[in-house]
Amino acid sequence: MNEYFAARRALIDDYLAKLASRTGAPRPLAPPITRAMTSAGKRVRGILVLAAGESVGVKPEKLLDAAAAMELIHASSLVLDDLPAMDDAQLRRGAPTLHREFGEDLAILSAVALLNHSYGLVVKSHAALNPRQWPMAQVLKRVVDAVGWDGTIAGEAVDLHSEGSTLDFDTLEFIHSRKTGALFVAAAAIGAMMGNVSPAALGRIEVFAKNLGLAFQITDDVLDVTGSPEVLGKDVGKDAQRLTFVKLAGVDGARKLSEELVETSLAAIANLGPAAKPLRDLALLVRDRVS
Repeated sequence: MNEYFAARRALIDDYLAKLASRTGAPRPLAPPITRAMTSAGKRVRGILVLAAGESVGVKPEKLLDAAAAMELIHASSLVLDDLPAMDDAQLRRGAPTLHREFGEDLAILSAVALLNHSYGLVVKSHAALNPRQWPMAQVLKRVVDAVGWDGTIAGEAVDLHSEGSTLDFDTLEFIHSRKTGALFVAAAAIGAMMGNVSPAALGRIEVFAKNLGLAFQITDDVLDVTGSPEVLGKDVGKDAQRLTFVKLAGVDGARKLSEELVETSLAAIANLGPAAKPLRDLALLVRDRVS
């Protein structure tokens, strides 16, 4: 990561550590919640909140609650995704998955707690910034829809039951636009909405985030085939029985598609000016990432 993103990730990491230190959760629940909140991560979704907000004039420190909310939602989804009933993963971010270390019961409760707390953080962020053009109900709806039955949950459900399904682009786009893309769009949208962005500019930022999220997931598909647990910090080869863009187009074809989506995302924000540079740089980081 370049200096900008390293600094923004540090801001988010510090804020998550502060949140974890004052959850007030009882002894059985506090350790897994703390682990889920503070384990190492790229913080792409949180950084996307900050970058989108900064592109419309909001200081990053003012958006930390909203950025933390996106990271808690992502952490919640990872805990659930790793469960034996889903991916049955053994490794996440270089450490044993939460259910392996603390048990399935506490892992599930931690995931639900993180998701619920994220909504409160979005409300807190809106109350502090009070964007007149975007009522709290509209901002919160963006987040709720992203993780609901037509958001990440829909993508996960179709993905889990995709074995034997027809291998086609539409099915893959449905899965990934929801599993990953929906939260990318919500992160960018709430960052911009907190800055009282115009509806036209918001639309461009959402197109940017939708394409970027799909590119990010396609790269995940590639890394699941070409990467190693030591570099990625998680299990590889776990998508062998799922529909993936690598199965559809091969490794080279998937990489080319990811590059095309990044170019589309950049075109969407071409007229947003110099303030949108962090968004452009984030797109290039997604295109070139190796972990």
